[in-house]
Amino acid sequence: MFGATLQAAVAVLRFILMHASKYDVERSDLVEELQQLGMQQETAEAIAQSYEDHRARIQDQQRAQRFQFPGVEKIEWKVDTPSKVILNLKLDQPVVECNVATTAASESRELCLNMSKNKFLALYEELSQAQSLLHSV
Repeated sequence: MFGATLQAAVAVLRFILMHASKYDVERSDLVEELQQLGMQQETAEAIAQSYEDHRARIQDQQRAQRFQFPGVEKIEWKVDTPSKVILNLKLDQPVVECNVATTAASESRELCLNMSKNKFLALYEELSQAQSLLHSV
């Protein structure tokens, strides 16, 4: 029982520190947040100090582990009807379980992604938000 509680506490602490690093939270804000979660000030200060000492290293690890989407070689899209948009992507490297397009070293093949206008607009909005986030990094 004690082992499971300890594992849960470590997992929660890891989650908090990874997200604090991801969003570049200041030390004082982290102390305040930890205290709001019920942690004593001395403990929160010690954790925040360790976070501050290792923040750059954590951020470097996060940058190395970020998802990297393959380069897009070609994009083709057309509107068949106002409610149907056809989007074809040709990527420069294989993508696992992605119903778009892949390019192997010796051969190239295209797969089509068909979606409704509403789904396309939702995808476009999500991609625009992701691009904005990437530009702010």
